[in-house]
Amino acid sequence: MRTPSAYNILRNTVSLVNYCWNVAYRTTAPIIQDVGVEYSPVKFHGSLLKSNDFRLDAGPEVDAAWKSLGADYHAARVPADEAERSGLAPDQVKIKEQYGGGYPAHVEGLHHLHCLNLLRKSLAWNFDYYQKQGLGPFSNEPSILKNHITHCLDILRQQLMCTVDIGVLGQVWYQPPGKGPEAFVDFNTVHKCRNFDAIRDWAEKHQLPDVENTPADFLELPKEGDRIWHTVP
Repeated sequence: MRTPSAYNILRNTVSLVNYCWNVAYRTTAPIIQDVGVEYSPVKFHGSLLKSNDFRLDAGPEVDAAWKSLGADYHAARVPADEAERSGLAPDQVKIKEQYGGGYPAHVEGLHHLHCLNLLRKSLAWNFDYYQKQGLGPFSNEPSILKNHITHCLDILRQQLMCTVDIGVLGQVWYQPPGKGPEAFVDFNTVHKCRNFDAIRDWAEKHQLPDVENTPADFLELPKEGDRIWHTVP
């Protein structure tokens, strides 16, 4: 039997420590302290042919459905004493103390929904509707819109790979009219889900004002030694 080298042992130990540190680091975010994370069984609506409010063609009804999820929420305020535990660096953008202090930050899960919503709007049968409206991302020039859409696509790819679902999709017998039974994948599976509504409510409650209602000097200017990026990160 081959004995692991000291280098491999050290490398694996460092990887494990980094993993555990990152998990602990992320799970002390304000949402965990204020709301807590609870799990409950939820059966997914996975029907191929039966639609719902989130699958409708472009229009006010489907937009309202996605808006209700918090996909368009503004950044929330993370208190300064919780910033480090939330993964925020000391030289990241801060709010002036006269306006309550803390750090502006978006809940990542709601950003994922924003991205999914943008992909929905960019579907071939929806795109013209939103392009004509010219709102939000669609107010930008085509090259910026393209970068925004592909950014969202890749963020969701990474998120799905990071939290890869190891459940399985079984098959059921389906008999089309006038035909014999056929095997068909059953996408209506049960999952153990986080308490999304409570997390969304936290994000809504802690939203910062929109740009139009924010004072011009709302944010602290960078101090000497703070990182200033010269390319978009």
